[in-house]
Amino acid sequence: MAKAPEKIYREASGRVWETMGALEALGIAIYNEQAAYDFYRNLEHTIENESGKNKFKFLAEDEQRHRRLLEEQYEKESDGQKFVYDSGRAKTVDVTVDSQASAVDAVDLALEAEKAAHEFYKQAAEKTNDEEGRRMFERLAEDEENHYETLRAEREALLGGPYWFSADEHRMMES
Repeated sequence: MAKAPEKIYREASGRVWETMGALEALGIAIYNEQAAYDFYRNLEHTIENESGKNKFKFLAEDEQRHRRLLEEQYEKESDGQKFVYDSGRAKTVDVTVDSQASAVDAVDLALEAEKAAHEFYKQAAEKTNDEEGRRMFERLAEDEENHYETLRAEREALLGGPYWFSADEHRMMES
């Protein structure tokens, strides 16, 4: 059996190449979701505010759910081949947020990440030829947009009041 060609996966750069196949797009998205999960877990474990920790924990868990969906789609698209995640290929994003960083700074970083993810999935949905893959990418784009809107509301609440993540805890769970 011939060895499959090696592919280098990158964190999404916000664009999808015209020649990108479904498996390559899925592979990049899987690495993106893992990077987002790691990012939110880092914020969760770095900040001191308990409400903020819970918000970032929720976002991390949702990114983990996205990765599972993408891996399931990858397996389907590749006729049963499981995606092999190689941490050595993952892009390391060096983001420093200390426990005393302002809440607005932390949310601003998360907003940038969610916007980039939304754009990647939106472009992937427009370019894929597979109907089920298109729907999956559209759903992921919508999820990332919901994350963005939730974080934007948190940012507005932060700028209007003295408490970090003072908005209703349960609102995020509704998105």
